[in-house]
Amino acid sequence: MLKKLLHKTICVFFVLSLGIMNANVARAQISTPTDISNLVFWADGKDINGTGIQPADGSVITTWVDKSASGNNLTTQDGTVTFEALGFDGINPGLRFPFNARMAASNPFSSDFQDQITIFFINANVTLTTNFSISLNGTNQSQNTADGRFSFHTPWVDTRIFFDAGGCCGANRIREFSPNAVTETTLHTGLNDLPGQRQWLRVDGQALGADRTGHNANVSRGIHIGDIPNSSPYNGRFAEVLIYDRALTLAEVQDVECFLLLKWKLQNAPAGCAVKISASKTVKPYVMTGSKSYALPGTDVIYTISATHVDGPSLDSETIFLADPIPPEVIFYNGDIDDDGPETNPATFSSTASGLSFDYATDIAFSNAVAKPSTMSDCTYIPFAGYDPNVRHVCIKPTGIFNSETPDTSFEVSFRTQIK
Repeated sequence: MLKKLLHKTICVFFVLSLGIMNANVARAQISTPTDISNLVFWADGKDINGTGIQPADGSVITTWVDKSASGNNLTTQDGTVTFEALGFDGINPGLRFPFNARMAASNPFSSDFQDQITIFFINANVTLTTNFSISLNGTNQSQNTADGRFSFHTPWVDTRIFFDAGGCCGANRIREFSPNAVTETTLHTGLNDLPGQRQWLRVDGQALGADRTGHNANVSRGIHIGDIPNSSPYNGRFAEVLIYDRALTLAEVQDVECFLLLKWKLQNAPAGCAVKISASKTVKPYVMTGSKSYALPGTDVIYTISATHVDGPSLDSETIFLADPIPPEVIFYNGDIDDDGPETNPATFSSTASGLSFDYATDIAFSNAVAKPSTMSDCTYIPFAGYDPNVRHVCIKPTGIFNSETPDTSFEVSFRTQIK
């Protein structure tokens, strides 16, 4: 009988900013950039303060927290950097760097020279400028290979992207025309590998330029993003910056790119790259001993819906909606789920580091329609007290952000029914 009660499939949707991803997408990928070793810097535009609590829209930002183990925060050095809740494409948050605004952090590497570096960053221009949008050797613009730039123009005024890993220009430089519009949200990947003789420039998860060189780059002056005074203006936005102190493999690079594209530019995520949520449904007798512990007509059972965030970035606030069909063999119980126990509502919620919260008054609803609900607004039926055979779907919409961490985060929702 229990197997029969579970025969109906749970309908769980995880709605991202630009579309809907079904649960259980099969692809091995990362849950967080720290899943890949040697991360030395991580500035996240969806967690400016590193606490999960964002600044108010329009706030002036003086510190952008480094979420890696290094704790090497960016601080404003000049001008005014502001937080925009919908700065990227009217969807995603980020930091606005107008002319004259810049931020910096100290050298995140273990020495002043580094011969293996992989960097990823998401930014977008407001206007085309002669920019050094990001540098790993401070504001140094020198061409000296022993003490020169490690920098990007994204793009320069000729619409080409330049990657200089240790001085410039000639053979040290990768330069390619940008495939994107000037103001388009863009993921840049730069890899410098002197021991492996690799240098890569990638855009939006695709190879753009490469050569078989590598450089022992001077990184002593630290991280710099935004305007370089008196010479190289920048006018745009930054969303995220990740730096590793080694040359990642292609598979690792693609995993990080998948993570970032899902988060910031979903339409460019390659096939098979998706947030992976494992969802399951279990049922057990309400009474665990005696004759009522058997799944027989007239006895009650507890349904539990479980969802685990397996891979990919966190799911944004207000993006999770679950619609569970009630099997025709059972009747929903609209009463105290555990009678004289500690609970008082017909459903319970529990979480393991999910970051989600649940308010029974607002986060659960019901439908008496045969058709599967697709949004919370479809769930308008008000059940009567006790066993209500008219409830056909239980609709659940927790609030908050479904965190992506290692180990995996999860939540459960349980409710009670009676076997007909």
